Amino acid sequence: AEYMGYIFTDVMEKRLNVAIIGASGACGRELVLQLDKNPRFGKVRIYTRRVLDEWTKLEKKDKFEIITVPTLDGMAKWDKKQLEGFDTCFCCIGGRTKSGKDEFYKTDYTYFVEFAELAKAANVPHYSMISSKGASASAWLSYFKVKGQAEAAVKKVGVSFASIFRPGLIVNRRNDARLGEKILAWVPFLAKISATQIATAMIKETEKYHYKASPKPTGSIIYENKDMLNLLLQHLTS
Repeated sequence: AEYMGYIFTDVMEKRLNVAIIGASGACGRELVLQLDKNPRFGKVRIYTRRVLDEWTKLEKKDKFEIITVPTLDGMAKWDKKQLEGFDTCFCCIGGRTKSGKDEFYKTDYTYFVEFAELAKAANVPHYSMISSKGASASAWLSYFKVKGQAEAAVKKVGVSFASIFRPGLIVNRRNDARLGEKILAWVPFLAKISATQIATAMIKETEKYHYKASPKPTGSIIYENKDMLNLLLQHLTS
């Protein structure tokens, strides 16, 4: 099989098992489409409240396990062993402040932390999450403050290695267009990245961690917008 310049044989590295929350959002759905075509990934488990029509057209349907849940509330009470044997957990959830302070805190803090706790309990070595440029627990604006608090809390959970992605302005959202971002996309000098590029960067970094890093890093790493774009350049020139 061939994928993005790589040639794979039946005798290859261990295929990675991954789990995702936020798969129906702009970045998550791009992640799903790329995982579908990438032979380095084996089982892909999706926890979701809604199943997208496009998932019925995935090429490798047999490697996807779609678990429909009425809500992600109460993940802390889920079976702690259900993620055993998984290699990476992706958290791609992104709420909106206009949903209200409590709802935004739940989606962008609680869900992030509880999914990390599930990963830790099952000894999943790698946690990959989308945060935001400007995230800081001491930020004045609530959006950036909650994002920063989530980053800090995930680090404290203690998964072996946490990858934190801080994209700038997200452009080309296929299913989640936001008026403010459409307007700002035309402003020069703003850090920008597409949902597709974010997904690619997360996948390339996951492959780097599992296949190339020796010894495996511990702790956490933060990828700012420019670092994410550099990951894509490294892939294209490798």
